[in-house]
Amino acid sequence: MGQMRFRLHDRDRITARGLERIYVAGPEDVPWTTRAHWESEILVVERPVSDSGAVYVPWQVDGHGMYLLGTTTLIERERPYLLPVELARGLLQRIRSRLFNWELLGLETPADLKQDLTKATREFSRAATSQHDLKAAAQAANRALSQGMRVADSLVDCYTHQSMTARIRQSSIATLLGVTLSVKLPSVRLRRELVDTCNIIQLPIPWRELESREGRKRWKPTDEQLGWCQGAGLKISIGPLLQLDDRGVPDWIYLWEGDFENLARLMLDHVSSVVSRYAGRVHLWHVAARVNNGILLSLDEEQRLQLVARALQLTRQIDPRTPMVVSFDQPWGEYLSQQQGDLAPLHFADALVRADLGLSGIGLEINAGYYPHGSPQRPAIEYGRLFDQWSLLGLPLMVLLTGASSSENDPKALPAIHVDAMTDDAAGANASRQGQEDERSDLTRLPATFKNPRIASILPLLLARSTVQVVFWNQLSDKRPHEFPHSGLFDGKQQAKPLLQTMRELRKNYLA
Repeated sequence: MGQMRFRLHDRDRITARGLERIYVAGPEDVPWTTRAHWESEILVVERPVSDSGAVYVPWQVDGHGMYLLGTTTLIERERPYLLPVELARGLLQRIRSRLFNWELLGLETPADLKQDLTKATREFSRAATSQHDLKAAAQAANRALSQGMRVADSLVDCYTHQSMTARIRQSSIATLLGVTLSVKLPSVRLRRELVDTCNIIQLPIPWRELESREGRKRWKPTDEQLGWCQGAGLKISIGPLLQLDDRGVPDWIYLWEGDFENLARLMLDHVSSVVSRYAGRVHLWHVAARVNNGILLSLDEEQRLQLVARALQLTRQIDPRTPMVVSFDQPWGEYLSQQQGDLAPLHFADALVRADLGLSGIGLEINAGYYPHGSPQRPAIEYGRLFDQWSLLGLPLMVLLTGASSSENDPKALPAIHVDAMTDDAAGANASRQGQEDERSDLTRLPATFKNPRIASILPLLLARSTVQVVFWNQLSDKRPHEFPHSGLFDGKQQAKPLLQTMRELRKNYLA
């Protein structure tokens, strides 16, 4: 059993729920099973190995809110580390690494950004050299973190602006931007809004809705939605055909639990019927979702891989021309800190790519700011790093996003999924974005409702990257029963949220 120990001046910066989300990751950023607890005033982080690793901690950053921050690679030692100093070191190291990589690609870094980075580094130096005084070191480290977050945001903004400008000069940006519909056809008013905002629509085809009773399929809702999309001139994605969690299958399928071959036969029959019906009428097949993390019918990792591989082969056999993607949720793999698993999300994807099944792209499902079944809020530079890692697979990326627009109770959402605790000035950004959508404001209280989910701020970054070819906001409305609280483009009264206008402006100004 490996153990790392940390001192803190202000342990309130880590919430009780945040303690559950602390984890240690190895050299490939793959989390180990982790347990964090307090021993008096010392934070103890344990994992099953003694190897060096980076420790990730949800941390309250002054002026920004709760973010998952990581240290640099740390070794085990008897003397406790000072946690805020190590988090500041980790953030600044990641900023400098990202700055170096982007400058190699031609980024012209403004002088004021470098000056701000120097200021943050000076604060970190004060913290690192005064660790004999716990309070003084912690205060300097937290100032370094706050300044570093501003630098990180500015760096991403700078990269995004220059990259999008360069792409537009060469040709219009061909990225597809859209939304995943709910089961029923939206109202006429909502459809008009979507036509002005999206150039692609994803039609869900949930098996439990399509065939709630074995052998009786209800095609009408999907037929109506597809007919509207065709008439509106929108590109169409259908799927996921298989969603590998307990919400993705009808209840009657549980009669076959434990019988993999019969389960696979039934699931592939479902895939075959959908693809056969709509082949030639869609532009993208979303064949499978939550391949890495879904808990479905006691299927193990090897069985899930086999099932997805056979679904891809079957889809290609029936429709050899239409591109196919599979998607992975929680792509950082943070869930591995709480459960046993041999394969990280990237390893799942790599296995499918190497199998040469005709896979056309990889989907990343990011449900930001939710717990459980979601990913913690991260600094924007971490998304650039994530997309770099997944781009190494050599396939285009499809990104599916959700994020909360409110912290209030959502009776139509799954009761087991919660908006991450954001306290103090955690969401000040979202509440006070005015004009320039400045997310760096200092507020003293989380508003019940804020303008745009934090995750929406990375939409321009996605459009700036040529490897990202499809972007979906993954929930249409909060009116009908849904999974993640307050993550729709429309609220419970079917009124458009500000995010819709943000997406509309991005499409109008940048997309073909």
